[in-house]
Amino acid sequence: MTVPKNLNPSELRFIAMDMDGTILDEGYQLSPYVANTLKKLQNQGKKLIIATGRVYTAAKITLANSFEPDAFVCTNGADIFGPDGTAIAYHHIPVEALPILTEVGRRHDVLFCCYIGEQWIYDRYSPLVDFYEKRTGMKGIQKDFDSLIGEDILKFLAIGSNEELLEMREELANLAPDLLDTVFSHETMLEIVARGVSKRQGLEECLRYLGGSLEETIAFGDAENDLEMLKAVKVGVAMGNAHTSIQTAVPYVTASVDDDGVARFLEELFGI
Repeated sequence: MTVPKNLNPSELRFIAMDMDGTILDEGYQLSPYVANTLKKLQNQGKKLIIATGRVYTAAKITLANSFEPDAFVCTNGADIFGPDGTAIAYHHIPVEALPILTEVGRRHDVLFCCYIGEQWIYDRYSPLVDFYEKRTGMKGIQKDFDSLIGEDILKFLAIGSNEELLEMREELANLAPDLLDTVFSHETMLEIVARGVSKRQGLEECLRYLGGSLEETIAFGDAENDLEMLKAVKVGVAMGNAHTSIQTAVPYVTASVDDDGVARFLEELFGI
């Protein structure tokens, strides 16, 4: 682990972080060590921003009784919330993309679901429904996607084998290149959002609301959907458990989530 030596830490007013695989381990648990380190820095005036693929309610519930983030970039950048849960921005899937997404999703052996507000909806039952309900702490609703025309959908999510998801990604790139962006949050999870939506874009909007900038921000992440954000901020840090392609794309790498990599990097950087 190497921290920046030619940087004044006081210039970094904002700390942005992914959740799963970054501050949450495989059991979706937050280490007390990480939570306490974040609270120390918050007490010193640093602003803590969550940047996650989860919806606001799921993120808030998961972090309850640990620390209180100052803002949330949720649903992979599709919706952003201020310190008291005030909505800053929403970015919905284009209506004309829904028939394409429905058709592609039904062709593949995956759990295909979408988010409308805080509710997640799936088209066809799969045993993966039970897995995802446990992961999010939220019950899904089964509904025919053909009935969702006109709804404000924040994102689609496909869960399945990496091979299946890569095929879906290619199909969507060919069928809706100007409407959608796709990014992996895990090798078995493909996030689908409106064109131009990302954690980077969401973080920029969030920072403008808070009166800050990317140049004043350090960010942590472990997956492809974190990469744009990590490359855009002043100090981008990949987790030790991140794929090699993520680690080699950013200037700094810390210890793994199981070894409290976020806390260890922050303590050395800020001298706490």
